[in-house]
Amino acid sequence: MAYMCADSGNLMAIAQQVIQQQQQQQQQQRHHHHHLPPPPLPLPTPIPPRQAPATPPATASAHGQIPPPALPYGGAWPHSEHFFSDAFVGASAADAVFSDLAAATDFDPDGWMDSLIGDAPVFTDSDLDRLIFTTPPPPVPVPAPAPGPAAAPVDASAQPEAAAPASLPQAAIRTPVAACSSPSSLEASCAAPILQSLLACSRTAAADPGLAAVELVKVRAAASDDGDPAERVAFYFADALARRLASGGGTHPSTAADAFVSDELTLCYKTLNDACPYSKFAHLTANQAILEATGAATKIHIIDFGIVQGIQWAALLQALATRPEGKPSRVRISGVPSPVLGPKPAASLAATSARLRDFAKILEVDFEFVPLLRPVNELDQSDFLVEPDETVAVNFMLQLYHLLGDDDEPVRRVLRLAKSLSPSVVTLGEYEVSLNRAGFVDRFANALCYYMPVFESLDVAMTRDSPERARVERCMFGERIRRAVGPEEGAERTDRMASSSEWQRLMEWCGFEPVRLSNYAMSQADLLLWNYDSKYKYSLVELPPAFLSLAWEKRPLLTVSAWR
Repeated sequence: MAYMCADSGNLMAIAQQVIQQQQQQQQQQRHHHHHLPPPPLPLPTPIPPRQAPATPPATASAHGQIPPPALPYGGAWPHSEHFFSDAFVGASAADAVFSDLAAATDFDPDGWMDSLIGDAPVFTDSDLDRLIFTTPPPPVPVPAPAPGPAAAPVDASAQPEAAAPASLPQAAIRTPVAACSSPSSLEASCAAPILQSLLACSRTAAADPGLAAVELVKVRAAASDDGDPAERVAFYFADALARRLASGGGTHPSTAADAFVSDELTLCYKTLNDACPYSKFAHLTANQAILEATGAATKIHIIDFGIVQGIQWAALLQALATRPEGKPSRVRISGVPSPVLGPKPAASLAATSARLRDFAKILEVDFEFVPLLRPVNELDQSDFLVEPDETVAVNFMLQLYHLLGDDDEPVRRVLRLAKSLSPSVVTLGEYEVSLNRAGFVDRFANALCYYMPVFESLDVAMTRDSPERARVERCMFGERIRRAVGPEEGAERTDRMASSSEWQRLMEWCGFEPVRLSNYAMSQADLLLWNYDSKYKYSLVELPPAFLSLAWEKRPLLTVSAWR
């Protein structure tokens, strides 16, 4: 099918509207400033408490987002015309970043562009500062927690006078934790009886495959691909375990080709991206780190290991085009294709290049895209043509885990290569689960207790009978589960992921040190989560030394970090 650059005219038209609106705002400001001196840009102060009017309950949109009018931001901050103006009028926080996708491929329906730019017909202004901050963000209101049965009494006199109203609870609480996969957390996420039976089957499989097969029949009878989250996740894990038992513990021919992006898988990414904030969180947080690290640099060179459509960079290009220091004189992206593009990624990267160039032209940003088509293990420093006056940023976004294996050398080689380019920042986004070196029993338990909250988040975002949800779980997560705990072992096992502590060890071994993500990046993630009707179940978890994870029910699922 035609690649999305066929729709680049829509994106260009939207960008043109953005520029026209910016020009109108500048004219209005000039007229205003003709009469009044320009005011300073103070930090906003929280809104005083007030009695909220009675309103009917907010109705969630079809993809699990609360309509923008239900959000407590927009036009209420002092001097708002100079600070995040109209932040949530007509466009939600998620809309403003073109609804980033973790990975996707050629696709052409009209609805695809809606997914890239969100539900809003136009942007209200061109300042992505409201999401990718270049000035301090507004503080997120923190409510006083309701005391539970065992809670200590609270001294009212010790509370701030301007407490946040009870109707505006905090979207995400950043909780520092030491680890994310302790036995207690694993037990809590897999407490359902059907999941306990599955774990017992996985332990039996190593010692007595015949008995495990008998027990698994009972589990499969209780599992269902259209039941509750525990029954659905059990359905796919039981299927993977049955395949493993049927193979006799041996390996099947590699199914890596199955991972190449298809139109159906692209629809799954779109559905997941609309329903859940995972990839939006990862892209926005990484972009903020890059924006801060590049500062006022005039020549910026982004090296994207694992690029697919490059949708992450549209928001960053717009932020660079409107930064207070002025536009950079040139932005160059060197794109190393993701394995999901298959063995012949040239056409996909050419389309990505054309789309980003067209968008940059509208923004009047001098832009260059350079595809690097050699295998990643053959690349060296000279392939990137880094110029002495360029500020370099390296991005590994949900892609580096493809190089994990029984030997760390493939990952270390790429990290050493990144280090040799002297980047100002390296951004890393990875799934927060240890599936690489763990033995089968531990790997099965880790994977089961990871995907359970993922299925729960889908259950809240989409109806139980949703065919779109069923497709996401079958084509995306079902296949990942099979590749992680199914028959394949050794080099044939393709879904290997690592926890943040494992990535920390690899990054530090290659000479990188962690960079704490800024308060702006964290506030941005808070604002993003406000757009979801299940925002109270999402939270931000800080993992040592400087990882920020998006968690469901406090179980970290996707982690972003910055290094130098």
